[in-house]
Amino acid sequence: MGMSRCYALMKCLLILFNIIFLVVGLGACAFSGWALWEGAGGVGAGRAGLSCVAVWGAVLALGAVGTLRGVCGAGHAAALRGGLALLALACAAEAAAAAWGAAHAPQLRQALRDRLRDTITHDYGLVHSHTHMLDVIQHELQCCGAESVRDWQEAAWAGGDVAEPSPRGSLDLSVSAPASYYWVPTSCCATDDPFECETSRRIATASRGSPGLYTVACAPRVLAELARVARAPLGIAAALLAAHVLALLLALAIAARPQHDTRYKA
Repeated sequence: MGMSRCYALMKCLLILFNIIFLVVGLGACAFSGWALWEGAGGVGAGRAGLSCVAVWGAVLALGAVGTLRGVCGAGHAAALRGGLALLALACAAEAAAAAWGAAHAPQLRQALRDRLRDTITHDYGLVHSHTHMLDVIQHELQCCGAESVRDWQEAAWAGGDVAEPSPRGSLDLSVSAPASYYWVPTSCCATDDPFECETSRRIATASRGSPGLYTVACAPRVLAELARVARAPLGIAAALLAAHVLALLLALAIAARPQHDTRYKA
């Protein structure tokens, strides 16, 4: 009687875990599919990352379905073994992703810094989503430039190659008369006074900044904010990995339980 109750509890826990895995897997597939459809991942590494998340979600969902069939249905030992194999594959992928992320944390931080600087240099004023994102970052985190205000000196927008969203006068960009100043966006202004902001945005080339502007670099603050925001998702991911390991142990225990043949029961 005691063993029967223990196995019943194990089955209930396994069913609960696999329902969670099914929801998470379907959610990962839906999110990745939407992001790929909308082009949120861009090209290259971002698109490849979203594709990996979609594959992982599909494997997790299929493993959960197979395990649920094996636990809830009669005579579905093959489904249980198949689901167990897929869950083990998804668990191995999660552990590998966590290990890779921990090993490459410095490279990932540097890649974010480089991407932020590249957005300032090439995308601001040309790609609307990137322009809006950078303005929000600078305004909300009270910073200017990736590593310093002078990052804007190299931006195509600040040099006049891209039209500014708001009026700011004309620049002499001829070879004989190089620009002696450059501009920063209004999101760099630390003041709410429009006149003071407009005056501060015009920075001499040899200067490191101007009164009325944020002087802190954005890259360190973005990294700090991401580290703060990522605590909850990382905690959820750790809990999911722990649940995965426990579910695998429960599934192995249930699969190893001897199956009694009751066809000739008196």
